[in-house]
Amino acid sequence: MWKKRGGWGRGIGLWLGSILLWGCVLQAREEKRGEGKKRVAIGINLNGISDWSTEFPFLDHFKSSRRWVTQREGSKQWDTGEYDSLQLDERGWVKSLPKGTRVSTIVGHSRYFPSGRYVVLYEGKGRIEYGWGAKKIEDESKPGRDIIWLADNHNNGILLTIVSTDPEKKGDYIRNITIVAEKQEKLKKQGEIFNPLFLEKIKPFAAIRFMDWMKTNNSQEIKWENRPKITDATYSIKGVPLEVMVALGNRLNKDVWFNIPHQADDEYIREFAKLVKKTLNPNLKAYVEYSNEVWNKLFTQSEYARQQAKKRWGDENAYLQWYGMRVAQMCDIWKTVFDKEKNRVICVISTHTAKKGTEKEILDCPLWVKEGNKPCYQHQISAYAIAGYFGGSLGKPENESLLQSWLQESDGGFKKAFAYLLRQQDETMTTFSYHSRVAKSRGLELVAYEGGQHIVGIKGIKDNERLTNFFIQLNRHPQMYNLYRRLLSDWEKAGGGLFLHFNDIRESNKHGSWGSLEYLQQSNSPKYDALIDFIRSH
Repeated sequence: MWKKRGGWGRGIGLWLGSILLWGCVLQAREEKRGEGKKRVAIGINLNGISDWSTEFPFLDHFKSSRRWVTQREGSKQWDTGEYDSLQLDERGWVKSLPKGTRVSTIVGHSRYFPSGRYVVLYEGKGRIEYGWGAKKIEDESKPGRDIIWLADNHNNGILLTIVSTDPEKKGDYIRNITIVAEKQEKLKKQGEIFNPLFLEKIKPFAAIRFMDWMKTNNSQEIKWENRPKITDATYSIKGVPLEVMVALGNRLNKDVWFNIPHQADDEYIREFAKLVKKTLNPNLKAYVEYSNEVWNKLFTQSEYARQQAKKRWGDENAYLQWYGMRVAQMCDIWKTVFDKEKNRVICVISTHTAKKGTEKEILDCPLWVKEGNKPCYQHQISAYAIAGYFGGSLGKPENESLLQSWLQESDGGFKKAFAYLLRQQDETMTTFSYHSRVAKSRGLELVAYEGGQHIVGIKGIKDNERLTNFFIQLNRHPQMYNLYRRLLSDWEKAGGGLFLHFNDIRESNKHGSWGSLEYLQQSNSPKYDALIDFIRSH
């Protein structure tokens, strides 16, 4: 009897052991299948810095202010157009005002800019006045520190006007103006740069692309000494300083993605890389991209590349090869600077996603190869970037009558619109698969520098208010959540890696509904929820 029980026990033990062993074999097979497969990560593009942006990223709102507007005392003319004649210091502060002239700027030019009490700090002597939704609280203010109230029903934000400056002509002009919400003043004094709510909204994302923060498109940057500085009066003119972008990556412990200005010389690129190596947390990676969409004729970088190709090879149509060459040169510089830490640098080479085949010129650059160089993509470049959009054809002029007919449907046209967008996603998946094969054939990782919905009116449709509202409502519709989840799922199936949504927070209008959220205080949206849920599930 005892022997029978013992044999039964041993049999059960062998049976369980075989199951465990088989489980280990299956796990090993799955791990082997997954070798070299990069898990999808979702990153975010940041909105550009401007007085009308609804991103509100900084505690000091003056950093998002508009450039100075010149005005004449007693005149109703908003801007006399004399900015270029102003005497500004190297940081952008007005050193003197001609008699009868004043300068103004705007902060928080949005209905979503929070109302309440703000502290305005400044150095120097002179007089500042406030208008539009803002009113100075005289009995609580003193020289160098004004307390203002921004009304709940404001429409235009804060109008700040310097009426006089440096009255004694001793060089003590009004400067270093900061505007911070009174309840956040202590946080600002403690050294915090960023709005806590802004940090909360972008914290879930794996990487941050600074293309618009750097004012990449149509950039005028050439020399390192003229780059944006921390002490600049506002970041809306030249862009956000590198030190601030690195600080954001470090603050959130996220990888960063930089776009090198198209006219930047080698010294600029080298010094940029040195500063990133010195200040970025050593556990973080830096994605480096040369400019943005150099093939896009809407931007001056496209014409610049054409002229450079003509100078070098006598053919402006070789501009994509010139672009590929410059990416390779940029990457060589960064990898040399980082030396033993060069694996922290992810050099990105991009292509015109919709025009399949053009990537060959960019990746192989045969004209440069004839000069004795390796193909462009072999210069330590590791990421091949495309755009991951869907819905771009919906707003074309030829669809206007179709769209108008949809609006007559009982549901307002949403059912037919989403059926159309689903078909568009089939095309997007085909595009993903094509570029995935290109990336694999060159040993590169497929990434998306931008992506999401691309529903916007083109040409005449852009000014059709009814269709603009329809496009905005499509973006707000719950069904958009499902389209986004499918987009990301298709990206994953195609073998894509990092996918950066365009963009984080931006108000919807006739120019598009690009933001995952429309304003910073918005708690959720179908697009934002889909992105966050995908991140959580991965």
